Amino acid sequence: MNYVEWLRIRNCLRVVAIILGIFVVLSLILRVSVNRYMSSEAWIAHMATQNGAKETHLVLPDGTKRMIIDDPSDQTHIVVDDHGYAGRHIVITEPTGRSHEQHDNVAIGSIHVMESRNGAMTTTVIDTNGSVPMIYYMAVADLVALIVAMFLAAPFAREVDGHLEIALTKPVSRARFAIGAIGADIVGIVAASLLTIVALYICQLFFESARLDFSGVNGRAIAMGLVAPIAWYALLCAATTWLNRSYIAVLVAALPVALVLGLLTLLEPSNIVARVLHDAAWVLSRLDPWTYVKVSSDLNNETGASTFGWRFLLE
Repeated sequence: MNYVEWLRIRNCLRVVAIILGIFVVLSLILRVSVNRYMSSEAWIAHMATQNGAKETHLVLPDGTKRMIIDDPSDQTHIVVDDHGYAGRHIVITEPTGRSHEQHDNVAIGSIHVMESRNGAMTTTVIDTNGSVPMIYYMAVADLVALIVAMFLAAPFAREVDGHLEIALTKPVSRARFAIGAIGADIVGIVAASLLTIVALYICQLFFESARLDFSGVNGRAIAMGLVAPIAWYALLCAATTWLNRSYIAVLVAALPVALVLGLLTLLEPSNIVARVLHDAAWVLSRLDPWTYVKVSSDLNNETGASTFGWRFLLE
């Protein structure tokens, strides 16, 4: 009974797959273009060939391969610990005047750079192939799922539009038909999220051996990232259930209205007009599922994601 709905989902996912495929191809082209700039081996070899540089190789008790490059003439000391799949730990000690001249161009993917200064010397610590928090993947996946949810929303309004009499003759209860249509659309929204995550993972593989972090707030972010687009879809369905052609206007205006309401809630109630706008927007924003989505920028602070369920039910 939901054959038409599944066709819509198939067509929508096909478009999503094509767009994501284009981004994957562009990432591959970018990887090939910047290949010579991303090789840490080439950069280390260049440093080792400098006049006066002394290179030493060691194997630590835990099997880590360590390379030490010491250049007294430039007051540069480099220690490279090769952990294999876990990446490299590079510590560079050099004069502060040279620190940004040669080493500020490593900032791709899971590479982590930390710099500290001590008088005339600067120490730069570079860790490669670190784990990427899953929350970053979900942020992009949510954006795609939001767009897909808007395209798939209003299945009941589409059915009513122009052929209500035929719809009422279907040999199935309205509740069963509604559950089937909603279930099919939810599958499409989740599938779009998964396709996005797979595409992002492939893009990351072009640049490094990808490792994902599912611990702490990241696990909750996955659940929140799946629930939020579905909740947005449910809101759009509720808002368009008995509309005819005007449901398209609701779908187009829904996101801009939600953004405007969100901005109005940030108004400082400095005068009576601002207070009225702020309070009215705050009340209306309680209907927006994205109001309850909040993840702290500090990944070690799990407050935002951990309280999402309670806030979604209570607020």
